[in-house]
Amino acid sequence: MVAQLPSSSNVFVPDHAASGKLVVDFSRNPNKFAVNRYAQIVPVKQVIGYYLKMTVEEAGRILNADGANFAWPDGMNAPEDFDGTESHEFLQFGTKRYKFGTTLGDLTIDQASWDIAAKHSEVKAQQAMTFRTVKALAALTTSGNYDAANTSAVGSISGNTGNWAASTTARGDIKRSLYHACEKILDATLGVVEPEDLMLVMSTGCAKELSCTQEIVDHIKGSPDSLAQVRGELPGRNAFYGLPDKLFGINIEIEKTRKVTSRKGLTRVVAPALADATPFICARPGGLEGKYGGPSFSTCTIFMHEEMTVERKPDTDNRLTRVRVVENYDVVMTAPVTGFLFTSAV
Repeated sequence: MVAQLPSSSNVFVPDHAASGKLVVDFSRNPNKFAVNRYAQIVPVKQVIGYYLKMTVEEAGRILNADGANFAWPDGMNAPEDFDGTESHEFLQFGTKRYKFGTTLGDLTIDQASWDIAAKHSEVKAQQAMTFRTVKALAALTTSGNYDAANTSAVGSISGNTGNWAASTTARGDIKRSLYHACEKILDATLGVVEPEDLMLVMSTGCAKELSCTQEIVDHIKGSPDSLAQVRGELPGRNAFYGLPDKLFGINIEIEKTRKVTSRKGLTRVVAPALADATPFICARPGGLEGKYGGPSFSTCTIFMHEEMTVERKPDTDNRLTRVRVVENYDVVMTAPVTGFLFTSAV
């Protein structure tokens, strides 16, 4: 085989302009994919790294109401600092590379009245974001990723009668569930993560069920701002589903992403990325992008090594052009104590 120098005809050539556009239009756009509202992206330079996990018990540890273990009388030695540090450990993440590609005929590209290669880059970007959403939701809806106190079947929460779909104002199952979850998160974080830092993420099917319950209908009627949002008189993201942007003080995020689970050419099967029965509460304080090595209470973190790289490779022998979008990341439940998973919700 004759050796060849790399050229635009035999290697994948990065399209930086296209990559930048996809990052803006898809990867960092919360209006296109809800995952950009509830998961935090942390750029990393290494594919394998560590993040620091610390407890928060010491910050609130008060053993005696009279402060006997802190008291320091004049003329006495200072009290000993017995085990006065937080426990901590370094946990590993490891990114994985994913390729979303397609092949186009050069004649098709030449004859198309629009930039078909650029359009397929966008199609592959949407596929990449759908997969990223599925990965994040798999982590956030796995009960084993949470402490036992931070997940429960809705009907098993103390005081609840059953699931949310049949809740009435008198029953108050939805409000009680949200307050129960918030209390557990406050306990686990010593109040560092407050209710205003939290959001309830649910599927469109779950949102439809909630909006039809007597409990939520009566709540909206009694809240002028919520009623105005649902009527479209005030800006609101969830008006189509008959819900305000907040319920009982908790931000609401409706996950609309769909995935196709059938192969091309077979009967089309479409499913929601998030199941109706497993809404969850999570935290993502701050913005979409976090800092590697910095403190974060984001329930779910995406350690991003490579994001939306668009590459093209001409195959001159066969008159084909290969287009691909490449990502390299890991999805990690970095702070599961800041979240709560509901099961059997509807």
